[in-house]
Amino acid sequence: MAEKDYRVLSDLSQIAPYSTLAVDTEGDSLNKMRARLSGISFCGEPRRAFWLPAEAIDAPKLQQMLRQKRLAFHHAKFDLTILERHDIDLKGAEIFDTLLAAHLLDENRSKSLKRLARNLLDEEAVDFNDLNQLTLFGKNPDLAEYACADADYTFRLYELFKAEIDELPTLAHLYYEYELPTMRILRKMEQTGICLDIDHLKRVGDEYRLRIRELEEGIWAHAGRRFHVNSTVELGRVLFGDLALPSDRQTRSGRQSVNQWALESLRHRHPIVPLILEHRELMTLLANYVDKLPQLVSPETGRIHCNFNQTGTITGRLSSNDPNLQAIPRGATIRSAFVAEEDHVLIDVDFSQVELRCAAHYAQDPKMMEAFEQDVDLHKKTIADIFDKPIEEVTAEEREQAKALNFGLIYGMGAKALSSATGLSLTEAKAFIEAYFTTYKNVRQIREDVVAYTRRHGHIVNMFGRRRRFPEGNVRTAFNSMIQGTAADICRNKMIALDNMLPLEARMLVQVHDELLLEAPRDKAGEYVDFITSIMESPLEDAKGRPFRVPIRVEAGVGRSWGEAK
Repeated sequence: MAEKDYRVLSDLSQIAPYSTLAVDTEGDSLNKMRARLSGISFCGEPRRAFWLPAEAIDAPKLQQMLRQKRLAFHHAKFDLTILERHDIDLKGAEIFDTLLAAHLLDENRSKSLKRLARNLLDEEAVDFNDLNQLTLFGKNPDLAEYACADADYTFRLYELFKAEIDELPTLAHLYYEYELPTMRILRKMEQTGICLDIDHLKRVGDEYRLRIRELEEGIWAHAGRRFHVNSTVELGRVLFGDLALPSDRQTRSGRQSVNQWALESLRHRHPIVPLILEHRELMTLLANYVDKLPQLVSPETGRIHCNFNQTGTITGRLSSNDPNLQAIPRGATIRSAFVAEEDHVLIDVDFSQVELRCAAHYAQDPKMMEAFEQDVDLHKKTIADIFDKPIEEVTAEEREQAKALNFGLIYGMGAKALSSATGLSLTEAKAFIEAYFTTYKNVRQIREDVVAYTRRHGHIVNMFGRRRRFPEGNVRTAFNSMIQGTAADICRNKMIALDNMLPLEARMLVQVHDELLLEAPRDKAGEYVDFITSIMESPLEDAKGRPFRVPIRVEAGVGRSWGEAK
């Protein structure tokens, strides 16, 4: 193995000859909106890297040089933001992100640069906490050698991953036309941020605390005694001891489980359970949002700058943190704390039943496709088709049962889970599922076909070329994964279209599952709603140019706050 040649960059001419450079930033914080740059490392060939300390950076000259090259980053969204905040704007440069590539090539593995270096490059990569092990540079060497190693690893991973991606046309299309543009969009969304109404949060906190006390009184009344509701041990004693509720879930230590799934299965067994679930939800919202959100407001911008993660799920869905917007319930009054800036409104655009539309596309079920083509309420139509009754006679309760069934069967829901979700008896739930698959025959068939394909090949591929791998052989969730991944890529497709076509005064702020939140001038809200809707409902094609088989529909709302817009 060749010796490593890591050195301090004395002049930009040392890296000028390279057409491709791996770039890595080092700063004093993991918060890219606040971090101060300590230096930058570069690598243009394996095992040869350069360190440029912050005090030696000539931002205009470096920016001019880097814009003319292909640049490889490991987590480009992070590094590009830090560089831009230090007057090095790489807009227009050709970017390759080894983090996104690693995820696309194997969503199950760790995407940590150090872990990838150990597993794929046979390197003994040193973690940041162990900098004192590095001695290559002599006096005060740690950060320079560490940063050079990161750039070196990134360059070698770039060479490895680019070759793998370019071998598969559909995967290359997904990477270059979907993932990289989405990264740029998310970076803009993070930088834009969203305003927060702290006074509203204080009122919500007071309401939640009052309701929590009311719930505790109700829980104690049903239990016949006072106990610590937040204690899982005491709660288990009350539910499975005092009240003798059934339990088929256990913790690793052998106690009856009182986690979310266990409680949901008992929701219809005793009136104490819905109170406990509501109590737990409010306690979570209070701790994670009401009390925490004000601390996340940037003192520089007065807005919250969420972090969106493209590699946080195995299905392709986006996730977020600081705050985790995906975990805020749709009906929660917390949403009304997110507001538009002065003279602007928020526009909330929500895909209508996009995962069911994906199921209809793959299954090509005539009855399901007909419902979407005619813009008929699928849940009502499900009841009407199963029980051969006029759609206008379907009750609200029946619609909710069909809704649980339609969504649940995508995720492999069985009769027991349907019974828990709807209150139907186990016999009724079994009969309901059988009637459903008799009506929508193709849905059962596509589920079986996908599972069989995945069992043979070890993976499933969605219409955009995204692969979901099952190395352990447990393929039960294959159809679910294909549907979720397709819905996520449809959202990417529409975000990219909006980014290309929207004027600068209308900005995307938040993406949560099948929902997109934008900010626009108040006096143009109506025309923007129409324009955004037309883009998001435009026809779709798969990676090979074949059309999506059912129409895409969205529901749009406008308001001063996210809650009002929804």
